[in-house]
Amino acid sequence: MLTTFTFVKMLPGFSRDAFYARWHEHTQNKDLKDHPEISLNRLMMFDEGSEYVGMAENQWPDRESLEKVIRWYETPDGQAHQADLDVFMDTANSPTMVVSHEVEVSDAKGIEWITRPGE
Repeated sequence: MLTTFTFVKMLPGFSRDAFYARWHEHTQNKDLKDHPEISLNRLMMFDEGSEYVGMAENQWPDRESLEKVIRWYETPDGQAHQADLDVFMDTANSPTMVVSHEVEVSDAKGIEWITRPGE
C-alpha cells in the first residue's frame, strides 16, 4: 500500500462550504470512476487560518498504480478530469506528498510498522 497526502488550496470566489461541497462532489463523480485503484479517498478541511484549506489522503495499491495515474493525466480523459479540478482548486499550488515511512505507536501495541523504508 502507498499513501499520499495532497495539501489543498482553493481558488478565489468560493466560500469554504461551497468549495468543500464541490470538492467532495468531484471526488464522488470523477475520482471514484477515473481512479478505481484508490482504496481510500479521505477529504479533510482545516480550521481557518492555514495556508491550505484542507488535505486529501489517498491510498494506492503500490507506486506503479500512482505513476500510471500520473501518466493518465496526459491523456484527453485525464486532461478533462484536470480541467474539472481547476474550476475550484488551485492545483498548481496544492502539493502532493508520498509517505515513505509510517508507524503506529501506542501503549498497547508499541511500534507497529505500516510502511517500512524500501517497501
